[in-house]
Amino acid sequence: MRGIKFIFLSILVSSQTLYAQSDTEPEVEKPDSMAVVPIKKILQVPVFQKFNPDTIQLAENDFLVSDSYTAMGQRYVYDALHSFNRRRMDGFGGFLNDKINAGLAEVRSRGFNSDLKKLYIQIDPSTLTVYWTAVVGPSLDGRCYMSVDSRGSAGGGLPAVQKQCPRMHRLHTALNPVKVLEFNDNVLQCYTWDGAKIDTVTHAINIQQHFYKYYDPQIGNSVTLAEVVQKETESGASLLVAAKPSVPAAHYKRYTVKSGDTLSQIAVKFHTTPTRIKNANHLRSYLIRVGQTLKIPN
Repeated sequence: MRGIKFIFLSILVSSQTLYAQSDTEPEVEKPDSMAVVPIKKILQVPVFQKFNPDTIQLAENDFLVSDSYTAMGQRYVYDALHSFNRRRMDGFGGFLNDKINAGLAEVRSRGFNSDLKKLYIQIDPSTLTVYWTAVVGPSLDGRCYMSVDSRGSAGGGLPAVQKQCPRMHRLHTALNPVKVLEFNDNVLQCYTWDGAKIDTVTHAINIQQHFYKYYDPQIGNSVTLAEVVQKETESGASLLVAAKPSVPAAHYKRYTVKSGDTLSQIAVKFHTTPTRIKNANHLRSYLIRVGQTLKIPN
């Protein structure tokens, strides 16, 4: 049977997770001979039910940033599963932080202090797929949250995550961190780490990820939001000009965005990456709209 794992995560409300039973003390059977035979507890994987982002109520000027990715076919699948953004060894990941950060920049370009308000994450253990939706919009606490970052572990537990966070904070110079959530999910192990299907599910892999958002204390004090947006716009334009000489002349495929499409799904379909499609179309973010025609790089 396929599995269900639904996690509702929000910034201000504590995580509520329906956990399937994981390993317990082994049951024993005592035949007439009084021999003790350990028996592994078999965990049932319920049918997966995907959360519907259309049920999320949005405030004025809020919008959703959502996508999905799968670890199927990747090396070390459970390490790949928790690569919410990207992993260092091969660049694989869901680019969750990057896409949320693009959404935050979009909020600022509309003249508002930006904020990540809610984050919803589901993991389907039977398909090794992560589904996520973020709510971004104008900040309500007067702060301007410039970026989101996270660190985590598959099977390493809380200590493995905690030791990474101080190094992560040092990457965001002059910004103050605020913890968004502590993602902690026991994902039923339906595959080996090499990606081979397991017939009998007896274990769970603990996946933890700590998400932080970073605000700039200077905005509204020594600098204005308009100045920040202007600098971001100029920086983006400079990067685009610098990248032009390195873009080879190529024939592109054309694809019209359909309802339910995400940039990651389109990238998988055409054996490319979301970033390549974004750059080829000079998109300001990873957000796409129905009816939009995209150039797909070969």
